[in-house]
Amino acid sequence: MKIQVLGSGCATCKNLHELVETVAKKVDPMLTVDYSTDMLDLAKLGAMGSPVFAIDGKIITAGKLPSEIEIKEAIEAKM
Repeated sequence: MKIQVLGSGCATCKNLHELVETVAKKVDPMLTVDYSTDMLDLAKLGAMGSPVFAIDGKIITAGKLPSEIEIKEAIEAKM
């Protein structure tokens, strides 16, 4: 499973990365979260806004900070 957070490097993007990483570790300590501020990566996913939370190349949320429950459910659904 490839978990990603993509954004411009703003405070919200960094907060999303920390939140996703925390939740992922609670679900499975072996999970890792990639963080990218490369706008080409955002374009490759077809994202129209940031920050983006994606799993296996599929956008889960874009342009918002999802709740811990939303993140947990998305990760568990892909396991």
